[in-house]
Amino acid sequence: MIILHALVGIIAFAGAGVMSISFAGHLNQLSKVQKWSIIITATTIGITAVLGLYSATGIIGAVVSLILLAGFEYFCFFKEPKQDHEYSH
Repeated sequence: MIILHALVGIIAFAGAGVMSISFAGHLNQLSKVQKWSIIITATTIGITAVLGLYSATGIIGAVVSLILLAGFEYFCFFKEPKQDHEYSH
């Protein structure tokens, strides 16, 4: 039962990561409710993974995974996308 729980958690974590990457740079096209629901979903699943790593590896694993989670969420949700410069001739 514990293995099944871990497997479902890993799948949810991977799904939240893929969802976050797919919306990177496009959040401005969504409504505020849609934007924050995506951010909150990814954050809570990420924090659940951080707590799981804390129970498995201790405080060092939790701190490292929390830093990685913060960087990932900044890249996906808060960093402005690079603008492609189109030159018309």
